[in-house]
Amino acid sequence: MSRVGKKSIVAVVVALVGVIGWFVYAVCLRPTRILVVNPLPAQEAEIILNNDSRNIKVTCIKMEDAKDFDQYDAVLMYGRGLYLDSLQLQSLEKAAKKGIPVFTNTLRNFSFVVNHNLDSLQMDRLQSYFSNPCRENYRNMLRYVRNIANPRKFGDKGYDEPVAMPANMFYHLEAGKYFNKAAQLTEHLKESGIYSTNGKNIAFVSGVNFPVENNRAHIDTLMSRLTADGYNVYPLTATGKSRERMIKEVNPHAIIYLPMGRLGNDSLINWAYDNEIPLFMPYPLIQPREEWLDVNNPMGGGTLNARIVVPEIDGGMTPLCISTQDPSPEGYLLYNPDKERINAFMEQFERFMNLREQSNADKKIAVGYFKSPGKDALLASGMEVVPSLYNFLKRLKKEGYDVSGLPSTLEEFRNQIMKRGSAMGDYAPAAQEKFMNEADPLWIKKEDYERWAQEVLLPEKYAEVEQRYGKAPGSLLANGDSIAVAALIYGNIMLFPQPRPALGNDDFKLVHGVDVVPPHSYLAPYFYTQKEFDADALIHFGTHGNLEFTPGKNAGLSQADWAEVLVGNRPHFYFYTTGNVGEAIIAKRRSHAVIVTHLTPPYVESGLRQKYNALIENLHAAIADPTRNTNSLKRHIISMGIHRDLELDSILSGTYTTEELKKIDSFVEELANEKITGAYYVMGESYSPKDMITSVLAITADELAYRRARKDYEKGKISKESLQDFTFISHRYLPDAKRYLSGILEGSISSAKDEGEKALEVRQLLKTSAGAEIDAMVNALNGIPVRPAPGGDPVLNPNVLPMGRNMYSINAEATPGPQAWEKGVALAEQTLSDYLKKHGEYPKKVSYTFWAGEFISSQGATVAQALRMLGVEPIRDEQGRAIDLRLIPSDELGRPRINIMVQVSGQLRDIASSRLKMITEAVKLASEAKDDVYPNYVADGSIEQEKVLVDKGESPKRARELSKMRVFGPINSGYSTGMLRYTENSGEWDDRSELADGYLNNMCAMYGDDENWGVINRNVLESGINGTDVIVQPRQSNTWGPISLDHVYEFTGALSLAAKSIGGKTPDAVMADYRNSYIPRLQDTKEAIAVETRATILNPDFIKERIKGDATTAQMFGEIFRNIFGWSATRPEALNDKIYDDLYDVYVEDIHGLGVKDYFERVNPAALQEMTATMMESARKGFWNPSDKQLSAIVRLHADVTAEHGAPCTEFVCGNKKLQEYISSRLDIKNSERYKKEIAEAVAESSGSKRLKAESKGFLSDKINETSSDYLAAVIVVGLLIIVVLAITLRRKERK
Repeated sequence: MSRVGKKSIVAVVVALVGVIGWFVYAVCLRPTRILVVNPLPAQEAEIILNNDSRNIKVTCIKMEDAKDFDQYDAVLMYGRGLYLDSLQLQSLEKAAKKGIPVFTNTLRNFSFVVNHNLDSLQMDRLQSYFSNPCRENYRNMLRYVRNIANPRKFGDKGYDEPVAMPANMFYHLEAGKYFNKAAQLTEHLKESGIYSTNGKNIAFVSGVNFPVENNRAHIDTLMSRLTADGYNVYPLTATGKSRERMIKEVNPHAIIYLPMGRLGNDSLINWAYDNEIPLFMPYPLIQPREEWLDVNNPMGGGTLNARIVVPEIDGGMTPLCISTQDPSPEGYLLYNPDKERINAFMEQFERFMNLREQSNADKKIAVGYFKSPGKDALLASGMEVVPSLYNFLKRLKKEGYDVSGLPSTLEEFRNQIMKRGSAMGDYAPAAQEKFMNEADPLWIKKEDYERWAQEVLLPEKYAEVEQRYGKAPGSLLANGDSIAVAALIYGNIMLFPQPRPALGNDDFKLVHGVDVVPPHSYLAPYFYTQKEFDADALIHFGTHGNLEFTPGKNAGLSQADWAEVLVGNRPHFYFYTTGNVGEAIIAKRRSHAVIVTHLTPPYVESGLRQKYNALIENLHAAIADPTRNTNSLKRHIISMGIHRDLELDSILSGTYTTEELKKIDSFVEELANEKITGAYYVMGESYSPKDMITSVLAITADELAYRRARKDYEKGKISKESLQDFTFISHRYLPDAKRYLSGILEGSISSAKDEGEKALEVRQLLKTSAGAEIDAMVNALNGIPVRPAPGGDPVLNPNVLPMGRNMYSINAEATPGPQAWEKGVALAEQTLSDYLKKHGEYPKKVSYTFWAGEFISSQGATVAQALRMLGVEPIRDEQGRAIDLRLIPSDELGRPRINIMVQVSGQLRDIASSRLKMITEAVKLASEAKDDVYPNYVADGSIEQEKVLVDKGESPKRARELSKMRVFGPINSGYSTGMLRYTENSGEWDDRSELADGYLNNMCAMYGDDENWGVINRNVLESGINGTDVIVQPRQSNTWGPISLDHVYEFTGALSLAAKSIGGKTPDAVMADYRNSYIPRLQDTKEAIAVETRATILNPDFIKERIKGDATTAQMFGEIFRNIFGWSATRPEALNDKIYDDLYDVYVEDIHGLGVKDYFERVNPAALQEMTATMMESARKGFWNPSDKQLSAIVRLHADVTAEHGAPCTEFVCGNKKLQEYISSRLDIKNSERYKKEIAEAVAESSGSKRLKAESKGFLSDKINETSSDYLAAVIVVGLLIIVVLAITLRRKERK
C-alpha cells in the first residue's frame, strides 16, 4: 500500500474515532443542558447553588429573553406571570417535536401552562419538587430532569424522591432543619445553647412562602445579630391564617417582617396593636447596589408597592433597605446585606425596644420645631405650636420625665422659646450677634463638631459641605472656633428650631435648581442630638419641617442621604396634621418617621348665609320668574362687588341675563356654605361646644343632604340634573340637613338611627381625638406602637378619626380606580365643554398640576383627567391594578385628542412614579394614533415639539425621543418650584421675567420614563408649556384654599407666568374641586380666590374667630398677605383689582372695629409688620396703586409697631433693603431715622455690641444635663474668678 493510501486510511480512522467519540460524548458524557425560564432571582440562585453535578449545566433566563429552546435538553418554566410571544412559542414547539421535555411549574394554578414529552407521573413528581423548595429537592429535581432528558448518559442519574416540606414552618440558622411548632424551635434553640431565658421573643417573617437556604445572607445576618443581642428569634414562613396562627404561637415581643405586601389581614394587625406588639419592616431589594444608590433611579412600581406602600397600611416602622442583590462571579444574583444599613436597623430596633425598659426619668427626648427666621411665631399647619408644645411638656412631666426648669406658666415658656429658641437668617448679622450674646445658646467646639461629622457623614458628603461653606464653624452663628446652637434644655428634654437648610446666595439659588447641601449651622443641632445629648428618641413637632425635603432618593435612603443620616438611628416620631397625607408620607419614607396625627382647626360659622340670604332669595325668584329680574337686583349685586369677582359688567343700567344670574347664584350659594376653620388647634384641648357642633356639621351635613336628595331622585321628585347640581342641593337640602343635625347634637331632636347616629359618632371621635394625640406620642415613647390609619381631610374621609394614629397612603398601582376614573372623565369633559362655551373652540393643550395629597385623596382622579384628555383609558388586571392602556378610538371619543403638559410636585413624583410613566406611554399612544376622525392635537404637539428641539440644537434622533415628554418637575430630586423664595426675597428681583426664568430653571427635570428620569432640559419644558390654553389645579381639602396655601400660586401662578413669558398669552386657570365627594366640579381660579377672600380674610366673622388664637394663628394672616402678593407677582388676573384696598380697610383702618392692631401687638407683632410690609412692597413694585392717604397710614402703622417692638428680623422685611428705603423715605426725618436704627440693630454690625470672648464661653457639650440657669451661674462664677485673679495680680505688681 502506498504511503498516501496509508495516510488516507489513518485519516479516515482518526475521523471515524472523532465522530464516534463525539457521538459517545454527546449521547453519554455531555452535561445535560437545562434551561430555566422566568425564575425570580432568589429561585435562580437556589437552583444554581444546589446543583452539585458537573454533568448538569443550568441556564436561567428572563422570560422576555428566552429563545432557541431546541438547543437545550430540557426546559423548566415558572408559570408566575409567564407569557411567551408567537416566535417563542414556535421555538418551543420545535423543541417539543425533537422530544425535549418541557415543564411549567403551576404551583398557583396559572393560566399559561405548557408541558411536552412528559407523562402524568413525571409531571406530578416535578411539580412536587417545585412545590417543596429546599436544598435536597432542588438538587434531586435537576438529577431527575437529567434522568428524563438523557437516560443514556453516564453519571448523576440517581435521585431521591421529593421531600415533603411542611406547608408552613419555623426554621433557623441551620439549613434543612424545620419545625411545625414554636415549641419545637424553642427546644432546638435550647439544645444549641442560643436560647436566652430572659430574652424577648421575635417573630421573624420572611416575605416569601419558602425557606430560602443558600441565598439568604440578609436573613442569616439579621438572625445572627438578633440572637447575639439576646433575642430569641423565631423565623417562620407561612401565609394567610397559618401565618397569623404561628405568629400568635410565638407570643412575640416584636415582629420583624421582610415585607412583600401586607403582613396579614386586619384581624392579625389589630391583635398585634391590642397587645402592643411593634412591627418592624426592613426590606431587601431585588436590584444591584449601584441601582439602589442612584438618586435618578427611584423606587417605584411593584417594588415600592410591595416593600413600602402596602406594608404602611399595617403601620410598620423602620422602612430601611438592608440588602441588595448583586451578581456573583458566576453571574447569578445573590442577596448582599449592607453592613451599615443592618447596623442602622439594629440600632433603631434596639432603641425602640429599650423605650419599654428605660424609666421615663432617664429618657432623653429631642424635639425639633419649625420656625422661620426672626420674630415670627413657631409654625405648624393648623396647630398653635407654643401652647401645644407646652401641653405636651407638661404631660411628659406628669409621666415622670425630667423636665426640670420648665416654666410654670405658658407666658414664661413663650418668652423663653422666642428668645432662646429662635432661628437666624444670615441677612441679619446684628440679630445673630445679639442672639449669641444674650440668648444663652449651646456652644459646640469646632473639634467636637468635626469629630461628629466624621462619625456621622460619609467623607464625600462632608467634603461637599466644606466645598460650599468653607471649614467649620462657617459663617452663621459662628464665633471664633465654635458654633452656636439655638436650643432650650429642660432636664432631659431638648427643644430646638430647625435651622435654615441653606445660606445667603445658596438659599436664594434654591429657586434656580442648585442642589444645595446644608451648612454647618444646620448640621450642628442634629449632630448634637445624636452624639452629645444622645437622644433616645427624636420628635418633629408640627407640619412640617424641611429635613425630609432635602434632595435625595424617594425611598430606601442610605448613609449618603441627608434626611436619613441627620435623624440618626433612633426612633423618630412626627406630630402631623391629618389633612396633609401627601407630605406626611414623605416624612415616613425619607426619615423613617412614625406619624402621629392631630386635628385640624375647628370648622366655624362663616356668618355669610345671613349676609347673603336676601340676595339668594331674590336671585332664585329672578331665575324662576324673569319679571323679577330688575335693575335694582343688578345694582345690589354691583354694590357688593360681586361683578368684579365674576368679571361681569359694571353698567348700572339694565339687568344681568338669566345665565349670569345663575352664575351669581352659584357663587353666592358657595359663599353661604363655605367651610371655614377657626383659630388654630391646641393639642390636648377639645373644641369648644359651639365649634364642636359646626365641625360635626361640616363633616356630616353634606352626606345627609345628598342622601335625602338621592331618595327624592329615586322617587321621581327631582331630576338627575338637579341631583348633580351643587347649587340646587346646597339651597334645597343642605339647610334642612344642618338644622336637623344641629337639633340632634343639641338634644332638641331625638336621633333617627339612619340619619343622626353618624353625627353623634363623629362628635365622640372628635372629643376623643383631643386626648388621643398626646396619648399616642407618650405611648410611642414607652415603646408602644402607633396604630395605622388613613389620612386626609376629616370632612372628606371621617375614617381618619380619631387622631393620634400613623397615616398611610394608597396603592398607586391601583390608580385610577373605577370611581376615580369616572370623576376624572367628568372633570376632563367639563373642562372641554366650559372652554368650548367660552371660546367657541376646543383647547389644544391643557396643563395639569399633580400633587401628592390630591392624588391620594382622589384615588388618582387627577391622573384620570390627563388620560381622558389624550383619549386613553386604563386596563386593569384581576386585582384591580391599572397595568396597561387602551387607545379610545376617535369615533368613540367623539372629539379631538387634547395635548397635555403635567407639572408635578416632588412629593407626587416620589410616591407615584409609575403613574407618571403611564402618562408618557399614553402620550405616545395618542401621538401615534392613526384612526382619528377628529383632530389629534397630541400628535400635532409632538411634531411641533420635535421641530422646536431640532431648531434649538438637539439631534433629530434625540428630538424625536423627547417629543413625547410631557411630565416635568423639580430638578435635583427637589420638591418645589422655588417660587416661594422669590416671594420672600422680593428685593432681589425687579421684573416678572426673572420669576419665569427661575421657574423654568427649577422645574425642567423630565419625569416621564426610565431613560430620561430626572434629566434636565429646559428647552423641552418650554416647548411643553408653550401653547397652553388651560391650567388645571386640583383642590381636595377644606382646610386650605388658593390664598391660604402658598403652593397654589407657586404652581398655578408660576406656570401661568411661564406660559405668558414663552407664548405671549395667559392661559385660563381652573381648579378641579374634589371637596364635595358627591359632585366634583371645576371652578375658575379667580372665582375660587374670590370665594375664599370673602369667606375668610375679609370676613369679620372669620377674623373674630381667628383672633381668638395665639401667635401661630396670627402668623397665618401674614402668610395669606404674602400669598396674595405671590398671586400679584405671578398671575395678577386672578385677583380682584380692589383686593389691596379691601385689605387696607379691614386691617389698617379696622372698619369692623375688631381691635386688629391690639390683637397683633399682644400675640405676634411681627405678623402685623409682615402684613403692612407686604402691602408696601406691593405698592413699591406697582402691584397696587394706593392713595397717598393709604400709603401714609400703612407706613406710619408699620413704623410705629417697629418702634414699639423692634425690627421683626423676618426675611421679607429685614432682608429687603429696597423696601426698607421705600418705607423710610415716606416717613418724616425723625421717624425715618428711628426706623433705620431699628432695622440696623438687626441687619448691621452694631458698633456698641460686644462679642463673647472665646475663653468665657460655657460649652454645654461638656455637661449636657446642666440646665440653662446652671450654665449662666457657671459663667458668672468663672467671670468673678477671673476678676479676682486679675485684682490679686495687679496688687502684687503694685507692691513690687
